[in-house]
Amino acid sequence: MYAIRPASAGDRDQVIDLVVRLQADPEQHIGYHGVTAEEVADELDGLKPDWASGAVVGVNAAGEIGAVLTADADAEVGRAWLFGPYVAVPEDHPVRRQLWHRTADELLDAVTALPRLDGFADLELYGHRQHRLLADFAARHGFASGETSRVFTLSGPALRAVLVSEADPDGPRRLEPGDPLRAEVIDLHERCFPNRTATGRQLVDGDRGHTVVALSGADGLIGYAAGFTQPGEFYVDYVGVVPGMRSAGAGRAVVRGLLRELAVVNGPNQRAAAVIMLGNDASERMFTALGFELHLELVGYRRRAITG
Repeated sequence: MYAIRPASAGDRDQVIDLVVRLQADPEQHIGYHGVTAEEVADELDGLKPDWASGAVVGVNAAGEIGAVLTADADAEVGRAWLFGPYVAVPEDHPVRRQLWHRTADELLDAVTALPRLDGFADLELYGHRQHRLLADFAARHGFASGETSRVFTLSGPALRAVLVSEADPDGPRRLEPGDPLRAEVIDLHERCFPNRTATGRQLVDGDRGHTVVALSGADGLIGYAAGFTQPGEFYVDYVGVVPGMRSAGAGRAVVRGLLRELAVVNGPNQRAAAVIMLGNDASERMFTALGFELHLELVGYRRRAITG
């Protein structure tokens, strides 16, 4: 049904249309992408050096793109992330599952052969809990099922209340170059997030687009929050608090400080979002106390060594 080839820059609009269409279906939803055309375009455009050099597409006889798999890789982290696979197959197709899996297999073979992924043996997939095709695909290719993540969102009056709340002069501050707390934030980040998608250095240097706020006391760093702005949304990516100060309100303080800082730098937004691992009850309590509500659940899959 589809001929697989490397993506080109000219495929961008068709790829965005395909991803947006399939993202609307929980059984095809991938966690690394947003759901609107603006969000998906921003995510593709943010991949370095460019999205097309890390992507492959499936094209039908008419030249229309009906399948895509995009990869992002980070040499410093030593890991690659697979955005997909996306495969459009009519619901009433007599062998829909077989066709989806055959196309997905071909996409995986093609994308892992790209120079972008040369030397990367640590690969991750991420999709909606209802995406059973992805779960079966992951199992067949040696990806271990990981933890379930829960996406929480904050919008409307609850978000506005956070953004207009008065900042405490002794509260969190934006981490700037040369700030003496930089080294402490890096250390706390590495301890709190050993399975991170960004290193502590990348975080504080803004290599992946993060804004970082930090809260300190007489004995040094208390906690930090890091996030970024994407179309229509503030995203809270990391929150870390030193062990002795947890459950004392520091987490809520740095999240509020981060959202206010993102609004100052990038202007207002429609909502804020955060991803929390299932079972992290303390983080769920913290975010729900701020007004965040459960939006959806996603499952990660990871393969640490490429197998035949």
